Amino acid sequence: MRWTRRTFVTAALGFPAVVRAGAGTEPLDEAMQGLLAKHEIPGGVLGIARAGKMAYAKGFGLADASTGERVTVESRFRLASVSKPITATAVLKLCEQGKLDLDEAVLPRLELEPLSGKFGDSRWGQITVRHLLQHSGGWDKAKSGDALFKSPEICREAGVDGPADARLTVRWMMGRKLDFDPGSRFAYANFGYCVLGHLIEKITGQSYEVAVRHLVLNPCGASGMQLGRSLESLPNEVRYHELGTAPSVFPHLGERAPWPYGAFSMEANAANGGWVANVSDVLRFLMPMDEQSRRPLLARSSLEAIYNSPAPGSGEASYYGLGWMVRPGGQGGRPNIWHIGGLPGTKVIAVRLGDGFDWAVMFNARPGGDADGFDRFNAEVQNTIHQAARKVERWG
Repeated sequence: MRWTRRTFVTAALGFPAVVRAGAGTEPLDEAMQGLLAKHEIPGGVLGIARAGKMAYAKGFGLADASTGERVTVESRFRLASVSKPITATAVLKLCEQGKLDLDEAVLPRLELEPLSGKFGDSRWGQITVRHLLQHSGGWDKAKSGDALFKSPEICREAGVDGPADARLTVRWMMGRKLDFDPGSRFAYANFGYCVLGHLIEKITGQSYEVAVRHLVLNPCGASGMQLGRSLESLPNEVRYHELGTAPSVFPHLGERAPWPYGAFSMEANAANGGWVANVSDVLRFLMPMDEQSRRPLLARSSLEAIYNSPAPGSGEASYYGLGWMVRPGGQGGRPNIWHIGGLPGTKVIAVRLGDGFDWAVMFNARPGGDADGFDRFNAEVQNTIHQAARKVERWG
């Protein structure tokens, strides 16, 4: 992406596991149906919460175009880069516990040696936790590419079969030069969040998934989220629709594989793009990202750090904070935060408005075709949903 951007738990949080759209929400139905038809998207789901309570959730279209299976509110989608705020929240929780500091150097904590035997850049020692959260760690995929999608090159150098895992990717990158001085500017980079995933493991002594579940997902009730798999579907997971094939990162698949199933490793992308969830669990994560929530997920100081830590050069009226895009002058005079995710066959947008209006939309195709097209589609979806929501007179 380019930036130019069950029963006990659900009862405790105050809304049922399956929520049906109430009367008066027809504008939202029409908006979603229109987006699917216009962009030839097989299926999608939209969920909305207001003032900490689920107000609307509905699936549209096909979860799998080949079988005719329908999307429901229980359908799971790859979250792609909407995984980054989840990782960022885990990091901030560790900071609250005194186990980590935003401005400490990351390298001593990683306990890794470069794959090449020596560091490719002395500036690795300058990279801090804050830099990684802000995408200002020193990597620019426009210059040097995206390390998370260089598995064949990494595996050749390491002399192993693919795909490269996250740890091997970090060790390989340690032997390469940075693209700019850490902290000097913003450049959206998956790799920084890959490093954060390894950092979480070293600090907690647990796997990334177990640690994030303990720190973030269980406390907010989003326990149904799971890390996705490259070649297998989770229960209730939709089928991802993307035309064409690409070079395979799994040797046993042959030279080429379908874009969503073998052209990249979901496992290696866990911390930067690996989570899979239904819309209710995404909203369960969004709602407590607010100091006025009944059960805030983060301390006020952590939320203020998100709002008031603009990455250098990431924008003025809105900017990238710590794991989120931030508009400080948002609805109700309070900050809006949001994140967008996209992978071949996947598009997700998650929004938390300052007035307590939260929404998430997920599709099993990625319209746009290129960076500019993705940006246009993202903007169209956000405008369409906001306009439709303003027309709703009565919520369920």
